[in-house]
Amino acid sequence: MFKLIHTGLDNFFSLLFPERCIGCLKEKVFLCELCIKKAKKESEIKNPGPFLDKLYSFGFYDNRVLKRAIRRFKYHGTARLSHPFSQMLHHLFRTYLTSETNAVLLPIPISKKRLRKRGYNQAELISKALSDRTGIENMSDIILKVKDTPTQTALSSAKRISNVINSFRISTSEKIAGRTVFLIDDISTTGATLNEAARVLKDAGAKKVIGLVIARG
Repeated sequence: MFKLIHTGLDNFFSLLFPERCIGCLKEKVFLCELCIKKAKKESEIKNPGPFLDKLYSFGFYDNRVLKRAIRRFKYHGTARLSHPFSQMLHHLFRTYLTSETNAVLLPIPISKKRLRKRGYNQAELISKALSDRTGIENMSDIILKVKDTPTQTALSSAKRISNVINSFRISTSEKIAGRTVFLIDDISTTGATLNEAARVLKDAGAKKVIGLVIARG
């Protein structure tokens, strides 16, 4: 059902947004190699928070192309952007994470209410595509969003932290105990969401939690 919904949305919105590069309007691709290269500002984010071991981003949200691409992906149903986004995170793997073993990919979940409204979880699509590229197992049902929190976009740093407290739970700890968890999301601003997810994962026995995001806000 999930696949049918997001495929249908993708087909519908492809009529509204023809397949042209968001950066340079090149045909038959949503993000071309050149525009991806120009947006690349790979970095390890210093002081990622109390529960994340590390946090890496491919670029910055103030980059015009990345910002437009993320908004198109997140709010306008262009699900096929998960493929160039997974390519970006794959660059982070090759740069920083080649030595990590016994790992699993976990997308940041969204609430059931938001999933029904949007039709898909953008982080889950990226995580699945990244799993295809790396061979690292994707587990979309381990961490669950149990509280329908308001969007973080318009909140202050302090309110972002309080907004997500106790909003996640772990469905089973056996599959992550003693393992390195890569948390996947599209954007991180204060790191509040990623850190709250990392907290419950550490409590469930994860050995290490590393965040991977397309853009840093």
